[in-house]
Amino acid sequence: MKITIETDEKNIYTEYLTPKEVSSSSSTTSTEKAESSSDAFSTLLNTAIDSIAASNTTNGSTDTAQMTLSEIFQKAADTYGVDVELLKAVAKQESNFNPNSTSSSGAMGIMQLMPTTAEGLGVTDAYDPYQNIMGGAKLLSNLLSKYNNDTSLALAAYNAGSGNVDKYGGIPPFEETQNYVPKVLGYYAEGVTIPASADITASGSVSASQTAESLKTAINEFSSHESYTLFLKELENEMKVETNTTSTAYESLLSAASRAITNTINNYK
Repeated sequence: MKITIETDEKNIYTEYLTPKEVSSSSSTTSTEKAESSSDAFSTLLNTAIDSIAASNTTNGSTDTAQMTLSEIFQKAADTYGVDVELLKAVAKQESNFNPNSTSSSGAMGIMQLMPTTAEGLGVTDAYDPYQNIMGGAKLLSNLLSKYNNDTSLALAAYNAGSGNVDKYGGIPPFEETQNYVPKVLGYYAEGVTIPASADITASGSVSASQTAESLKTAINEFSSHESYTLFLKELENEMKVETNTTSTAYESLLSAASRAITNTINNYK
């Protein structure tokens, strides 16, 4: 069977995943055939790993799923020119670094972005730590620019909205905002340490490379040619679904293979 991975631009990779080039003599065992097949798939996965790594290096990108909160805050600070300690101070006051936090008013995530605000900032998933922190940093940067780097006014606007700051010509006379600004400034002055329990990978997910390594381990444990053949059928079905997504070719392969292995394990008795 031939698996072809395609994107909108071009065909990226084609590989035959049948137990090819294995002697048909009676002395060749089913285990040997399966091992030959799994070696072919391992080669395919290694190609995927190398491609993803090379792409990340070339583009200067980072696997955001593997960034700690500390790293995300630093990247956001560098990107939008906001003091990283100020960003962390806001996050501590807003959610105490809880990415799943939702306020009674509907503010979401670590930086507590309101739905309309998140949308305006280009944040598509406000509960994703990377998107949320980058969005909060962008908002705070805009507010600091608007108020000539007056941190108190920027924080007041972050909490109560620019309209209220402009309306009252300063920090609005709302109890929440009156308490909010000095608390954040206090954290900012003291310095904030992200709790060790919170400073984990951004989404708790694994990188594509880690996924591939896990798949290689699983595929090499298939004990028979029959189970491997079942896996190939599952992979073919999953690839038909996966190539309709916006994932890159190699990420599509890894995602489809992961599901195919799970299906094989569940179905092969």
